[in-house]
Amino acid sequence: MSTTTNVPLQPKITAIDADSQFVNQTWAADYLESFLGKGDPLADKIMDILYAEGRALALQSGNPADRPGPILQFLSLLINRMVIPDPESPHPFGEEDPNYKMSDDVRQALREFLAGARNLPAWVDFDLVRVGQKLFKDNPIIAYPLLAFLSLPVLYTCGRGGTEVLILTDQINTKVRRRVVETGALIMQVMQADSFTKLPEKSNLTNPVPIGIEGILRVRLLHAASRTVINEFWQDGLRDRAAEANKPADQPSKVRQYHGMSADQMWKKEFGLPINQQYLAGTLTTFSYIDLFGLEKLGVILSDEEKKGYMHVWNVFGYVLGIDEELLLRLDFPRTNQAVYENGAPVHAATGKEMETAGRALYTQLMKLNRSADAGAANGGQVLTKSLADYLGDVLKRRVPLGKYLPVERLPIVMMGLLLTDDDQKLLNIKTTLMDKLLFPVIILFFRLRGVVQKTNPLLVNTIANLFFHYMEQENSAVYDELEQKTGVRYSGIPLEFQQKWGLVK
Repeated sequence: MSTTTNVPLQPKITAIDADSQFVNQTWAADYLESFLGKGDPLADKIMDILYAEGRALALQSGNPADRPGPILQFLSLLINRMVIPDPESPHPFGEEDPNYKMSDDVRQALREFLAGARNLPAWVDFDLVRVGQKLFKDNPIIAYPLLAFLSLPVLYTCGRGGTEVLILTDQINTKVRRRVVETGALIMQVMQADSFTKLPEKSNLTNPVPIGIEGILRVRLLHAASRTVINEFWQDGLRDRAAEANKPADQPSKVRQYHGMSADQMWKKEFGLPINQQYLAGTLTTFSYIDLFGLEKLGVILSDEEKKGYMHVWNVFGYVLGIDEELLLRLDFPRTNQAVYENGAPVHAATGKEMETAGRALYTQLMKLNRSADAGAANGGQVLTKSLADYLGDVLKRRVPLGKYLPVERLPIVMMGLLLTDDDQKLLNIKTTLMDKLLFPVIILFFRLRGVVQKTNPLLVNTIANLFFHYMEQENSAVYDELEQKTGVRYSGIPLEFQQKWGLVK
């Protein structure tokens, strides 16, 4: 894939026509930049202890390679076991890992994390949450099509630490199948009814948390582990390089390598912390505001209450994920920028349009701050996008009947070309053909007609989306079957309420 070098420094922003003065007044650049150095203290404390334990091991062995050992082991189990470790159990990751040892300090930090992170914000409105969850259930195109063709690609345009994290952690470029499937599964886990209050039938935790919260907290721990690993590797690399300031040229460097590069070169100071608060807030908007934009572009007619509910459910998601509450209050209460209560209950006086506008303005400002004309950053986004498009095209080719004889592998590129701006496509090196572009008005017309009749015949209008889900469910099962063979972890499948709604079961 070729490298884009003529990327505009401030390209047009997807779906944005907001007045720049309004954007700057609502989300000042200096204000948002102050979040670059902020992580997640509650989750990071666990990882700091694990890394300190690794440093102690390295001092005993004399081998610097032992520094990240404990945290990498924790991260590996967190990914493969797909559960939150239980600080009350002698086998934190389950009976299948009886040899894993967890120190008392890590156990206590994990207890504090679970105790603090299991609580919902005081301003949660469960009526609005149900509205947002219903919008998701009524529109299956949100879960995978908009995720794959819009939300993820716009994230790949962020070359100021965003794409670097994904590449450094192999999240999309080499493990694309599992990562896409897991992201979709997490969203469905949170969007099912009562996800923030209903306890799971089976949990690895002695003190279980609701099903939606458990899924989010596991990702929060993944973020913290990745943030610590990347930052500590980089800091160690800087120290090692400084120690070699007077090294003779004929002596090999002892600076550690990370994914084939010197550790001191894997990150940049101007990126801030890996997976920092600004990055998390930007990611949130690509699943909240951008989903609403995508739905309306594809002809879905949204009520103001639906917009309000959808923005709210994602803000609650962001709170559980550890995003700074100050940012979330400005999204959820855009009139006051702070929670308002009456008789002890939160009063969400803003309209859905006002909440959507606040999300759009935040997205606009963060895209301006995080887009990069740097050739390396642009190339990273292109690598991620190509991996995603190739994977989805391959899924369609393998699973759609007669797919091997039809050009179905072009669908991801066609949909990205339809939903993304010209600047997005240029940055990500998405090249649509004349035939692709001839399909745009046909697709738009189909979705507009779909939007018109959606309220009266949702089963009919969701037929194509339901078929897509049928193929993705087959792919999901195949991915998790492979995982089960390696780790014994079994995939619970798409929640039954979505299977019934989307025609996956009778």
